[in-house]
Amino acid sequence: MTSFLNEKQSEKLNRLALEMSREIGFVTEVSGSGAVALCSVKALNRSLQKDDSTLPAGQIGATVKIKVNKGFVYATVREVKRQESSTGPVEHIIMYLDYLGHGLKAPYLPTGVLFDRGISDFPIPGQMVYETNEEDIEAIFGVTDSTHFNVGTVFPQHVTPASIITDNMLGKHFAVLGSTGTGKSCTVALLIHRLVERMPNAHIIILDPHNEYEAAFESCGEPFDINNLRLPYWLMNFEEHIELFIGLRRTLEREVEIDILRRCLHAARVDAADGLSREKITVDTPIPYKLSFMMKYLEDEMGRLDNPDTLTPYLRLKHKIEELRRDTRFSFMFSGLLAHDNLSEVIGRLLRFPVNNKPVSTIDLSGVPAEIVNVVVSMISRLVFDFAVWSRGRDVRPILLICEEAHRYVPTEDHTIFASTRKAIERIAKEGRKYGVSLGLVSQRPADVSESALSQCGTIFAMRMNNERDQKFVEHVMPEGAKGGLASLSSLQNREALVVGEGVRAPMRVQFDSLDENKRPSSHNPKFSQDWQQDIESNAFIQETIKNWRGQGR
Repeated sequence: MTSFLNEKQSEKLNRLALEMSREIGFVTEVSGSGAVALCSVKALNRSLQKDDSTLPAGQIGATVKIKVNKGFVYATVREVKRQESSTGPVEHIIMYLDYLGHGLKAPYLPTGVLFDRGISDFPIPGQMVYETNEEDIEAIFGVTDSTHFNVGTVFPQHVTPASIITDNMLGKHFAVLGSTGTGKSCTVALLIHRLVERMPNAHIIILDPHNEYEAAFESCGEPFDINNLRLPYWLMNFEEHIELFIGLRRTLEREVEIDILRRCLHAARVDAADGLSREKITVDTPIPYKLSFMMKYLEDEMGRLDNPDTLTPYLRLKHKIEELRRDTRFSFMFSGLLAHDNLSEVIGRLLRFPVNNKPVSTIDLSGVPAEIVNVVVSMISRLVFDFAVWSRGRDVRPILLICEEAHRYVPTEDHTIFASTRKAIERIAKEGRKYGVSLGLVSQRPADVSESALSQCGTIFAMRMNNERDQKFVEHVMPEGAKGGLASLSSLQNREALVVGEGVRAPMRVQFDSLDENKRPSSHNPKFSQDWQQDIESNAFIQETIKNWRGQGR
């Protein structure tokens, strides 16, 4: 970039400022992803005083257009600098621009512009840079047909609706990322409400670790918790059986236990099978079996042993099964009533077949015991995927699975208690689109989310992030370059996001609509300044809390 203006350039820019209301400068450098423009401060200031529909172009994130041989190239302002080596009042600035797409004149369209992502005619140095107007922004972002839904307004003028392409967002997965307190839960609730408004017969499941979403979907959702959730133990695959019955300890005895469990489980499934060939039955086949059969099998095997020292793994398995049957916290999985084949009922209730005006299932995991929550999430995720894989015919319907606290269930670490959960959700991320399963990942710690899963998300809603590690990770997994927007992640306001990827026609900064109070998640921060002004005279709430605590229910 030249460090000074010659007289001819200066005269040209000054003439633009005085005579032309839309031209603000011209291109000086071009690359494959963006351009550099030299602009007149007078022209930019003049635009602020106009009463027409042109939009201010001099601030970060603003949209401008470059005249090329075939229409215009639209770009966003990534960085603004003073002209090098200039002194005194600033007269000319340098704008660094990132391409958005190409626009052609189209009188037959309401906006008069046909916008297309990608660049078919690159600018060259010397071509003019213009301000955009509301029609331009509307042509890029404001599509309102039945294949789109609106979630807010586009920065900076906040007039044009921000449109999301429904099939692209859901068909290629999405992620909502941002620091705590930026409005992620409200954003997720907004997305789901807008989807349900457009498609009342949707099938949406939310894995809710903090019981935030039940209140948000009271009118259109079916809530599940440990009091009404029924996940039969026999629905677990072999890996989940290992995690629950044996655990993750790395010892030689563990391998012996795994072998015993494999033989025991296979025998139990074969014994319970009705009408299936033994050769087709595996330890993963979802056939209802009886825990009593497993207990008898273990006792029979122990009776055949000559060396008492070899009894330990059998006894450990037997005691674990007895413990799970006795513990009332696990009754939603190990109740005797779940020994029969109720798989059809489980699938119908969780996946909303039929919908019955409640297309959303909110699964409250806050009451699930910590030692079993990994298995529960794995079972639900795998149930969604396996059902989609094996379903065929005209009645097949796509399913959306929302995973809150994704860093917990799909961690970067391989050796955690969530190994089976990570495997189940990563499989949806990699293969779900082939079978009509969409995945939504939500996290305030994206750097701790499995890159394998997050990189499969075609649309990313990136909210404010103050952690540099998270910012760099998000930049790494972004489905397309958006340097200007990424640089502004730390300065986004609450309820604002940079939306990038397949679900939008071009990267855009969005201010989300505000939801009605009855549609928001119950995730409000405590108001210390108010709550600590008043004393509590009665301790009745302590007794109520203890009752809920002991009864494992609210």
